[in-house]
Amino acid sequence: MPKTATDQDLARLESQIAALRDDIAQIVSTLGDLGQTGAETLRTTLAATLGGKLADVTGLTDLGESAEAKLSALRSHTSRNPLQTLALAAGAGLLLGLIWGRR
Repeated sequence: MPKTATDQDLARLESQIAALRDDIAQIVSTLGDLGQTGAETLRTTLAATLGGKLADVTGLTDLGESAEAKLSALRSHTSRNPLQTLALAAGAGLLLGLIWGRR
């Protein structure tokens, strides 16, 4: 092979290497963009999921407050009517005893 052919092949190889470097740089850039997009999608999904869970927790807090209010009302009723409360408890105990005693 003459020296000029070798120089031409070498120049062609160097241009292909430069093109390959540019392609690799574009691939790295694209992967970085995909990673950023994936992270944004993950953030959005997590925010939506946590928002729903936060609403559930708020509902449970309201339920707990409602239960505490009902328990307070029951305590005040039993303190105002102790004989009625005692009679209801005795009746419920008698019924449960009869039901479980028949087994």
